Parts: sequence; structure tokens; C-alpha cells
Amino acid sequence: MGLFDRVVLTLYTFFLALFSLTMLCVSLGWSYPLALLGTSLGTVSGRWATGLVSLVLFSASLRLLYAGFRRRRGSQSVVHETPMGDVRISLDAVEDLVKRVGRQVSGVRDVKARVASGSAGLRVLVRLTASPDISIPQMSDELQTTVKNYVKNVVGVGVSEVQVHVDTITAESRRSRVE
Repeated sequence: MGLFDRVVLTLYTFFLALFSLTMLCVSLGWSYPLALLGTSLGTVSGRWATGLVSLVLFSASLRLLYAGFRRRRGSQSVVHETPMGDVRISLDAVEDLVKRVGRQVSGVRDVKARVASGSAGLRVLVRLTASPDISIPQMSDELQTTVKNYVKNVVGVGVSEVQVHVDTITAESRRSRVE
């Protein structure tokens, strides 16, 4: 679920909670919300405002239903053709492979990977946390070469590009220690 869908879900949940609380108060005898609704629906501008709010909430409902039922990216795969038939490897599996290989490169602390399939081969985006005591250009060259060769050897599909983004440089390891 993307950022936009999360914002819509948050606002939708807030309005639904407010509406539910108001209906609970009405059921306990508070008649002011019903009188206010009757008054506002008696005017043209009140009907327009009620219709607009209803349209926005209905649109949010449809958007959230769509976000809940759309196909996930995990179903995408890479096809490697062999004499015995096709081998399908999910892009999530390739991402896991890239993360594992990336952690083995000296100076890399934490790795996040995204893999997309393109016409010239796989496109890999690696986001990482680097150690401060290494040369980032050398480390990124080594990482790009290692990822490209390892994915080609293991998956059997060429890598057209490996982009490296260094998000942070830190001396701290994200792994917890047991004392």
C-alpha cells in the first residue's frame, strides 16, 4: 500500500470513527446532530455539501477496495529458458539474492534491493548503509560487479544495470548483540 493509500485510509478511518461516535451519541438521546442534518438538508447549499462529502467518502471506499484487491508485485517473475522448459523465478527471490550478496561486500552494513525486469535484462536498485571507513566508489564498483555476476550465474538472466544509492554512512551495526 503506497503513501497516498495510507493517507486516504487514515482520513477515511478518522471520518468513520467520527460518524460512528456521532451515531452512538444519537442512539443515547443526543438529538442535536439529527436537527443539524435536517436543517442542512433543507437548503440547497447543505444538500450540495452533503453530496460532496458523500462523494468523497464513496470515492475513498472504492480506492481502498481497489488497493486491497489489486495484484501484488510478487507475482512478477523472470523466465529463464532451458532445453527442458521454462524456469520462472520471482523478482522477490532475486531481491533476496541481491540483499544476501550485498551484505557480503566489505563496508556494506544494511541492504535493501528492488529488481525490475526490462527489455535488456534485469534492473537492480540497491539502497544501503555504508561503513565510514571504506571508499564508497570502490565499494559501489565491487557491489555492482558482484551483484551483476552473481545474479547472472545463479538466475541465468543478465543484469542491464545496478544502481547503488548510499542512504546513510554509519559506524553502528544494525544487528543486535547478545551479552
